[in-house]
Amino acid sequence: MKDDPRRPFLNGMLDKVLKGMPVWRALAILCALALWVMSLWPADDLLRLGARYVNDKVGHFIGYMALAWLLSWGWPRLPGWLVWTAAFSCGVAIEIAQSFAPTRHFSWLDMLANGSGALLGVLIAIPLWRYITRMD
Repeated sequence: MKDDPRRPFLNGMLDKVLKGMPVWRALAILCALALWVMSLWPADDLLRLGARYVNDKVGHFIGYMALAWLLSWGWPRLPGWLVWTAAFSCGVAIEIAQSFAPTRHFSWLDMLANGSGALLGVLIAIPLWRYITRMD
């Protein structure tokens, strides 16, 4: 593999994908939008689509872990506590908005799942980003 003439190109592409902050920023924004849409979508419609097979709290945990991860990689210079605060604040705002939706309701347990998922996302993403960027 060391003699492969494509190696510099492949390493350059990998660097662009892994360290390309605009990509991670766009994905973070898309993730936040997806969380808003899915959280405010009428619950009955989601059940018809098969969402009942996914545990609600697990879905919240994974969604906010992904959001925090993407925010961490999109804005790597921000401190972890600020990334967590941004992800968790998004979850709080969604829970408040759900209290006004006819088929949704505010849930403290959902907020707990959002916050703990965001915390794990930050705790994994930041050290991994530092490790990857030091490999150069």
